[in-house]
Amino acid sequence: MLVSARVRILAACAILTCMGQLLIPARAAATEDAVRNSLARKDCKRGTFKDYYLQGQGGDPPSDYKGRVYKLSQDYPTELPPKEAYPWLKIAFKNGGPVDPDAYLRALLEYGLEGNVAVDFYVEDNKTRKWYGAPWMDWNTEVASDWPGTDGREFIHGLTHEFDSAGNTFGEKQSDFVDTWAQAYVNDRYAFAIGQVFCDPDDPKPGALNPDPTGLNSMPDGAFVIKLLFSTVTEAELPTVKGALEWDADIYINKSPRFRNAGPLSRYERRIDKVRLIQIDLQVRDERSPTGWLLGTYGYDGNAKGETPWARMTPLGLQWGNNPKVTFAETCRGPNGPCDYDKLTEQWINRQAVKDLATPPLSFNHLGFGGRLAGPVDNPKSSCMGCHQTAGFPMVPILAEFAANGAVLGLDAEKHPETAQSLRMAYFGNVPGGAVFSDTQLYSTDYSLQLAMGLQNFASLRCAKAASEPRPSLCDQLANWSRLQQKAISAIQVFGTPGNGGAPIHPQ
Repeated sequence: MLVSARVRILAACAILTCMGQLLIPARAAATEDAVRNSLARKDCKRGTFKDYYLQGQGGDPPSDYKGRVYKLSQDYPTELPPKEAYPWLKIAFKNGGPVDPDAYLRALLEYGLEGNVAVDFYVEDNKTRKWYGAPWMDWNTEVASDWPGTDGREFIHGLTHEFDSAGNTFGEKQSDFVDTWAQAYVNDRYAFAIGQVFCDPDDPKPGALNPDPTGLNSMPDGAFVIKLLFSTVTEAELPTVKGALEWDADIYINKSPRFRNAGPLSRYERRIDKVRLIQIDLQVRDERSPTGWLLGTYGYDGNAKGETPWARMTPLGLQWGNNPKVTFAETCRGPNGPCDYDKLTEQWINRQAVKDLATPPLSFNHLGFGGRLAGPVDNPKSSCMGCHQTAGFPMVPILAEFAANGAVLGLDAEKHPETAQSLRMAYFGNVPGGAVFSDTQLYSTDYSLQLAMGLQNFASLRCAKAASEPRPSLCDQLANWSRLQQKAISAIQVFGTPGNGGAPIHPQ
């Protein structure tokens, strides 16, 4: 089936660059549903992905465990399900964002909780609508990169290990590290895109996120994610965590990442313990946004009104852009603030909630870079959209400090002030959904860090196997990519240097 000329033109324009500035369409266009369905693969193999870390290889529940065991919801649809009458669509947009961002954010949360709270987020039991999880998070190397796979899903709720929060991150009484464990759940339209990428579970195709090769490699409109973030922080360390939702989870015995990373592997031993819901992130594909996405976050406040922990989740903000031209100095007076959000027009911040959670002895006193939206357990040097816009394969650092460029420039993720704006602001552009963040990436995963991580986790195991085994095509692409990247870097070091007889030197 032919794609409309308008979609072809916008798809091409969206990825053009001019002097380093992305040319962003007024609205992020998406391929029509009928086109996606006509081109989608229907011969997909389902049900092969592992559920949790070391399943069948020593990571299974102990013999005396009597509780429920997590099962990955992975029967991804092979046909794009029709859009629902999503509640957020009732809210009009103006200047790229919703006219009532608070109501928009609450509509997202209501949709994500409906039918899931009653089943304790074992989403395969949801009677209202279908929900799914992402593959290849059982073997995950998001944080503990020195010890491959150890961040992988635990067996009770499928939570993966994420950000470690050092002492005094949450409050004056928190003296030691606490761990974050999280899980994301996606709706049927999001799951369709995942299913196309992993149609053949042994040979994923990152470029099939959108089956239409002439369109952006994007999720369909209406794709939605709700992510629950739990912490090992206790009420003694953080008073406002009182009354929070508690789950059992199979988590690290040792809470210090420095201790664990020093090895040996036994320092990553797990046991069942309590974690508490401290943050909820929400993400939706809405074509009315200039980037194609809106991201929001809630923080838990035990002092808030509400009869249930869910009702005491407090909206912190909603973001639909990064305000690419607004530097740190334009919003913050000094390295540690205070920060003025008025120039950040592509987001909404619940200022009262931020104030309530930042009054001593509490220290939820960070948003993101220069006052951009970030959640309580997120890195305060980034932002919701700043992190997610980097999503792609191969993965790139989500923060300037984590990049090789940042290391050369001497940036430190734990220190202020916010120098080197030329590099930092690259992480706060408005990348159109479906376009790559960097030309060192082969594919966009359209603001899905979990999908990007899943592909990276796949490659970390499957591309290192013996050549005699069936080799995924992705591995050959990755090998060629690596060779050409190394050649390009070598060429910089010898460019213009004459060899024998004045001939150019060709890097190997």
